[in-house]
Amino acid sequence: MRKRRHDHPLYNRWKSMHDRCYRPKHVKYKFYGGKGITVCERWHDFWNFVEDVKNHMENGKLLYQKGYQLDKDRNGATVYSLENCRVITAEENRRMANESQSKSVIAIRGNERIKFSSLADAGKHLNLNKAMIGRYAKNGRQHYSGYRFEFC
Repeated sequence: MRKRRHDHPLYNRWKSMHDRCYRPKHVKYKFYGGKGITVCERWHDFWNFVEDVKNHMENGKLLYQKGYQLDKDRNGATVYSLENCRVITAEENRRMANESQSKSVIAIRGNERIKFSSLADAGKHLNLNKAMIGRYAKNGRQHYSGYRFEFC
């Protein structure tokens, strides 16, 4: 007889993944669903997720242990799926998040070019929100302050 999914050790990980992608009131939705991150159709079924993690994902069984997380950022993926996900340590996931947040950025206005070591540094010096600078750097548009931003 199959366990109830709510009692399964992977249930909370599966539910959190779905909530981040599909529940606008979730605290991290803006970083996932709000940016177009989704879950593959197969993983909408909890038991398919368990089957893939347990039997098909490299190191998938580590996800049953504390200190490991599911990472979908391999190859810049925007879909949680067997093809895009891997299991990594929580520490490695934090390190990668910090690295992506510390990208160098150039602020350009006319002939003026100012290089900053991070979004946070640019935000502090220009009195602008660092997340907003990141969005403008990604979309290439000019901010109302007159600056255009590029990652370097």
